[in-house]
Amino acid sequence: MPTTFKLLSLFLGASLTRSSVAKKDIVLETFGDPDNGGHPLPATHSWFALTDPVMGGVSVGTATALDGLGIFVGEVKDVPSLSAPGFIAMQTRGGWWPDLSSCEGLQITSLASQGYTNYKLSFGTTHVTGNSPYARGYKAPFEPGDGVYTDVMIPFTDFSDNWDAATGEILQTCESDNSWCPDDETLRDMQRFEIMAEGALGKVDLKIRLITAVGCDDGVVEVDPNPDDNIQGGRGQGGPIGSGGGSGGGGRGANRGNGFSSTDVEFVGNITPEILDNGDIRIESWPDPRHAWFALNDPVMGGQSTSTVDVKDDVAVFTGEVVDVPFLQAPGFIKMETRGGEFPDVSHCKALKIKMRTPTDYSGLHVTFGVHHAEETMPFVRGYKAPIKIGKSKKFGTVKVPFEDFSDNWDPKTGEIVVECKENSKHCPDEATLRYMTTFSIMGEGEDGEVHVEVMSIDATDCEYEDLDTSINAGTWVGIAFGFIFVGIGGFYLGRRSAGYLSVSGKDASNFGVSPVKPTQPLTSIRDQNNANVPDIL
Repeated sequence: MPTTFKLLSLFLGASLTRSSVAKKDIVLETFGDPDNGGHPLPATHSWFALTDPVMGGVSVGTATALDGLGIFVGEVKDVPSLSAPGFIAMQTRGGWWPDLSSCEGLQITSLASQGYTNYKLSFGTTHVTGNSPYARGYKAPFEPGDGVYTDVMIPFTDFSDNWDAATGEILQTCESDNSWCPDDETLRDMQRFEIMAEGALGKVDLKIRLITAVGCDDGVVEVDPNPDDNIQGGRGQGGPIGSGGGSGGGGRGANRGNGFSSTDVEFVGNITPEILDNGDIRIESWPDPRHAWFALNDPVMGGQSTSTVDVKDDVAVFTGEVVDVPFLQAPGFIKMETRGGEFPDVSHCKALKIKMRTPTDYSGLHVTFGVHHAEETMPFVRGYKAPIKIGKSKKFGTVKVPFEDFSDNWDPKTGEIVVECKENSKHCPDEATLRYMTTFSIMGEGEDGEVHVEVMSIDATDCEYEDLDTSINAGTWVGIAFGFIFVGIGGFYLGRRSAGYLSVSGKDASNFGVSPVKPTQPLTSIRDQNNANVPDIL
């Protein structure tokens, strides 16, 4: 065969091979509908709402994965101190993402009402040097179907990580300069994904059926090969429990996992407490945690503190370093945090009990829960906080923190209590928060230094109980009750909503034979009230 013909044959063969490479679409999220679009997959990520966390933003939003729909509702309002629109977002962090570096773009199947049009998709955590510390990830606008479910495809070439932090509008497009295009590192593992409403005032009502990556190579793995290492809803985000990443230098690709306060809303929590043999109520324990825990570092003024959260030897390990925020020349903060999920009613208890140890000499540890805001404090001072008094030790010990040590009036720079609960009872944890905490975190703040904390369990202790009425079987709801199956962020939970007060579960009641003291307000209304007050927590 002549050499020229051989070369031509090889060239044509290679061209045909390239042009005939099989392509496929990859489902990224079905929001829990096993039949959605013919794709038998559960909800694969924990979704939560995020609202403008800086300068006292007052936008409100909720995010729910329910019956095969992602439901994103709320209202974008002006940030009072800026006189400009804030934002709300439906976000997920961590978990497992397929390698999308061979794909053409993303497709979102959605329906919008209320006439709001400033929607955007964002993913990743890259940061452009010189841009606002809040401007992270690649972003692109999209227009959902108006009153009808519509497939909208957004090519990756429409995304850019150079955008205006005030409006979300793209400043430099990927097509004009490919240095702003999504990089392969991010496409191989998005780490963070969000649907946003920003840059315009208005009410938001968006329903999403499906999020898909389109035009991907046929060989791309679609199912997590190591699900035990990436269980976001039960074991965390971004790893076995989660990693907040670091704030390493501020260039593109740095500070992964940093930047915002996240907010779980509209998540039906656990309303049946687990009562231990000693009468304590279990809030959390490892290696089988009830919550998705993640690291969150100082999100203001370009903070450079770093932290991670992981599980090792059946304990939660929270490590990192608190360093000065350069602009403020004062220590920042790091925290191990969870939002929403299963919180029991502990309003009849008197203290927290944390089984933990710390091999480092760090005295800036605090514990905080709830989203309550004291009127005389700054807008972002939310939740009840107390110091954790523990010495350096290689052995696990029990730290008891009375609820009367907590206050919602604390210094945002140091975490130190300004007005104690004992001085003024209006700053003590209120019943609504103790019945459904909404958020919980362990923090390092107000002092520079290395932090290493290992936590085995978190309980409420010194709880008061009433004897069960012998005419009522253990595990029966006391009051008017009805059962239902609900879907929460991060997976399915089987539970019940009650119009009355709560008893212990059948298993726990048979072991302990008691029920909590009757509270004064149904838990469902308290949970909804707490979630409505959840905008931005430092």
